[in-house]
Amino acid sequence: MGLTRPDDTLVEPVGVSPQGYPIFDRPLGFSFSIVVEGRPISPLRGMGESAFRWDPGDPTVRPDLEVIVSNPLGNGSTLVCDNEPPDIGGVPSSTGFLDDQQVANAVNDFGCRFVNGEGVPTARGPNDACTAFADGLFHFVDSTSRVQFCGQIAEPFAFPVGETQVTVRLRDRFGAVGPASAMIIRVRP
Repeated sequence: MGLTRPDDTLVEPVGVSPQGYPIFDRPLGFSFSIVVEGRPISPLRGMGESAFRWDPGDPTVRPDLEVIVSNPLGNGSTLVCDNEPPDIGGVPSSTGFLDDQQVANAVNDFGCRFVNGEGVPTARGPNDACTAFADGLFHFVDSTSRVQFCGQIAEPFAFPVGETQVTVRLRDRFGAVGPASAMIIRVRP
């Protein structure tokens, strides 16, 4: 998990939190992308690829990419997937991956902003990577990754000034959830 600049090149962390999470310093709370890569525990299991899977009456229906934030983004709107003009809303915060509807809504609200090259909320494959390198090519950061999720952060759902923890977990094709990973995004005042 990490960040890219508007030109799709990687941002290096500026340090590590006391919990061991990389810290990314940004001058603005928007105009960057969050990138998440994953691989299955066993090649036979494969990775899940959905970034949006929602049922407003069933909090156990979740996408394969689950992202939560410790502070609301933008206006913190609780509407799910309000990411189309003219009424682009924010993302609410969550304290953990609890099986309740508010968390399922927040996970899906942020997840629908992680799109492939065709604008669909799903993972990218190696030929659709969103990370650019010095060789002029786009490819995964980790050559052992099997999926990449990319979410551009726009001004309407910008990160607030200060530190926000971003926590992510992924599922494989069979629904098994992998370990959570976290980073800190620090926006300067």
